[in-house]
Amino acid sequence: MTPYDVSEYSYSKDASNDRYLVHHDDEVAGFMSYHRRPDGTVVVDHTIVDQAHQNQGIAGRLVGFGLRDLEATTEAPIIATCDYVNLWLRRNPEYAEQLAARGHSADQRQRGR
Repeated sequence: MTPYDVSEYSYSKDASNDRYLVHHDDEVAGFMSYHRRPDGTVVVDHTIVDQAHQNQGIAGRLVGFGLRDLEATTEAPIIATCDYVNLWLRRNPEYAEQLAARGHSADQRQRGR
């Protein structure tokens, strides 16, 4: 694995494919995907980072970027079924509390599959 300078990454929303992307130069280094249920609930279901870019905090920054954007752009409930996102929420309790203030408990996020 080649370490990369984290400042070399950028993040974007790919709304047409229901995902958030992390870019390194001209390549996609990872994504966090979501889908909407018929009732409007947003389900964050996968976080993938290319092996060459792992263990540098890139996935955590991607999740933070994506969840902040979802929270700002939708009033719908947000549920995480992705194990990594649930781990990130446990490691960032202040953010989990913000989601809980929107009417979600940790149990609902865990059961949201």
